[in-house]
Amino acid sequence: MKKLILSVTALAACSVGAYAQGTITFNGKLNANTSPSATSGGEVFIGGVLDTTTDINAELLYSSTQNGTFSPVVTLLLSSSASASTPALGQISGASGDVTDFPGHLFDPSGNTYQFNAIGVGATAYFEVEGWLGTSSTYDTTVAHGTTAVFSETLTSPTAQPQASIDQMPALNLTTAVPEPSTLAMAGVGLASMLIFRRRK
Repeated sequence: MKKLILSVTALAACSVGAYAQGTITFNGKLNANTSPSATSGGEVFIGGVLDTTTDINAELLYSSTQNGTFSPVVTLLLSSSASASTPALGQISGASGDVTDFPGHLFDPSGNTYQFNAIGVGATAYFEVEGWLGTSSTYDTTVAHGTTAVFSETLTSPTAQPQASIDQMPALNLTTAVPEPSTLAMAGVGLASMLIFRRRK
């Protein structure tokens, strides 16, 4: 009888462990690779220069497979003063302090831990980080912007110390958008027209 009880208890514990929700924090404050071409432990750069003074819009996205569809874990917006208060995925939170609190490093000011319903503790999940300047609530390619390469992290339990973080994140490089050739052509026509008009005067 004792063996049966022990077996059932062990089986139940394994089942709970197998289905426990994995978690991650949007926390790169310990990332220490100061190269704009870092492949892990990366920091934030704007125009190739380490960003120590400018907060950015940033979105952490995840997928259960490396080449899968990526969905938001959390979006940090300069235009928002909200603070993520639950572990639910897909929240919007304020970006104020996301770089300047730990200069050069990306950090979720809410300090929240996010839980994955379908990815368990100890499993690998795949992530990428998008960053952009300005007031747009979605990834904006008309301003300085950039996306990391896909990277993987091993998820931890909600009570683990330390929590899983974005320590494998490659460098996030925000670069200024290059104008379309048609935009440059129109600017050239405008400039030529102004020169002709000035000569006629």
